[in-house]
Amino acid sequence: MKKLSIIIPFYNTPDYTEELLTVLEPQLTEDVEVMLVDDGTEKDKWSLWFIERFPWLEVMRTEHQGQSAARNLGLNSTYGEYIQFIDSDDLVPDYFIEELLKRIPDGSDVIEYSWEHIQSGRSRFLIH
Repeated sequence: MKKLSIIIPFYNTPDYTEELLTVLEPQLTEDVEVMLVDDGTEKDKWSLWFIERFPWLEVMRTEHQGQSAARNLGLNSTYGEYIQFIDSDDLVPDYFIEELLKRIPDGSDVIEYSWEHIQSGRSRFLIH
């Protein structure tokens, strides 16, 4: 069982999602799994591209049903003790996973953090 599962619902935001995955990649440990749930983007184009570009990434594809349905599909298909949802157009800092994993052993059920707007329609998570 993984310690942390990160679920990213994806729908037609390839540039933002690539940037997010590029920031997550060097932070990964054997305790972390990342699942991208493709919520019915055009054909299989993006799912296949993400699998090729990020071979460590688990990708699921579903018909377009919306973000909540994509999150639930990911939730039912991951095995982490803790779950983190990240929107595909959000960013995280380069210490994001490390900080989450540091807080897990203290017995927290919920880890609270804030976010800031970085441009129209995008935000970045901040852990304090």
